[in-house]
Amino acid sequence: MPIKRFADTLMKLGQYEEYMQLLVNSFNPKTVEHLMCRDQVSISWDGYIYDCDFNQMLELEIGAELRGNKKSLSIWDVENLHDLTGQKIATKKHCFGCTAGAGSSCGGSLV
Repeated sequence: MPIKRFADTLMKLGQYEEYMQLLVNSFNPKTVEHLMCRDQVSISWDGYIYDCDFNQMLELEIGAELRGNKKSLSIWDVENLHDLTGQKIATKKHCFGCTAGAGSSCGGSLV
């Protein structure tokens, strides 16, 4: 996933744009229905809610774009996970990593 250390390494090597283009060109619409951000959440140690573990590493909280990052949702803000239904999924360029090829997972592949 092109975030944090891996993204930094790609940038230092001058390969970030090329790698991102590979991910974009490898977009597979069949992966979208099964993305983790559609039916799972990731919870940080301090209780903040994220769409996925990659967004957690980027501190991109669930629904943050809708609130202008003014108030992050935490486990103390919701009664149950159904309260999150309809929240906009936070997306950025790294999301192409989950939609490329066979999708993101331990078994994911671009071919």
